[in-house]
Amino acid sequence: MGPLPVDRLEPFVRPFTYTGLDYFGPIMVTIGRRQEKRWGALFTCLTVRAVHLELAYDLSTDACIIAIRNFINRRGVPVRLRSDNGKNFVGANEEAKKFSEVFDCERVQNELASKGIQWRFNCPVNPSEGGVWERMVQCVKRVLRRTLKEVAPREHTLQCFLVEAENIVNSRPLTHLPIAPDQEEPLTPNHFLLGSANTAQTPSVNKEPERMCSLRKQWRIARQLRDHFWKRWILEYLPTLTRRAKWCQGTKPIELGDTVFICDANVPRRQWCRGIIEAVYPGADGVIRKADVRTSNGIVRRAASKLAVLNLENS
Repeated sequence: MGPLPVDRLEPFVRPFTYTGLDYFGPIMVTIGRRQEKRWGALFTCLTVRAVHLELAYDLSTDACIIAIRNFINRRGVPVRLRSDNGKNFVGANEEAKKFSEVFDCERVQNELASKGIQWRFNCPVNPSEGGVWERMVQCVKRVLRRTLKEVAPREHTLQCFLVEAENIVNSRPLTHLPIAPDQEEPLTPNHFLLGSANTAQTPSVNKEPERMCSLRKQWRIARQLRDHFWKRWILEYLPTLTRRAKWCQGTKPIELGDTVFICDANVPRRQWCRGIIEAVYPGADGVIRKADVRTSNGIVRRAASKLAVLNLENS
């Protein structure tokens, strides 16, 4: 298992400084007497795991740019935006195939570059590389499934549902639930966005209201709360990210000239495409993470975990 990128481990940064983007849907809405499809654009903060949801009218380039601009206006300009590879970051169903025909990836990239935003793509056909936002998509889908069920709401009602789902997902605990009553409440993404868990709190009977409100004092209190949350993030949440539970043993890396099978879960093994390694790309730790494979249909780039090396020494 490779090390996590800096985007996941950078403390004391503004939420959504490092962001992941993915689409989910379609979601049916009622327009007059007919039903139409809408899509959800999910932006997730790679550091504090907060989510931001936008409604995309369709799978066009303009709708994607509008969703990104709305996100930037409400959450600030990110430093780096990550997504699945280019034209297939909305999935692999029939609607997504139409998306790849009309979506202009270069145009969106130029729009982001004009604002100083880096847009990095994951390796093709490697959804595990974007597991951090795929997990959030599943959380949002679970909330919407229980709320909408088989109902096709009005478009403004769907907007309300997305806001509700956003708050529910951002209220989930990142750290362990307290056991003793004197322990602090679990840390949530809303603590970094709003300063609290955004749930109903029982007022304390012993706390007297302040007669005078000093702006300087309140500013210091807000800064202390921010620093306190980040210290808890470092002490309680960060150790859970750096713990490795699998793939702890090293294996022989792929090399130039190796003959490999390209693993594809959607195709029977006997139909897997075979090719030869043309180029390799190591990660930050020096381990080969992806490679270019020359096949009969051209050169494709795949993750190392999707390549099975053939042992031809004894043949």
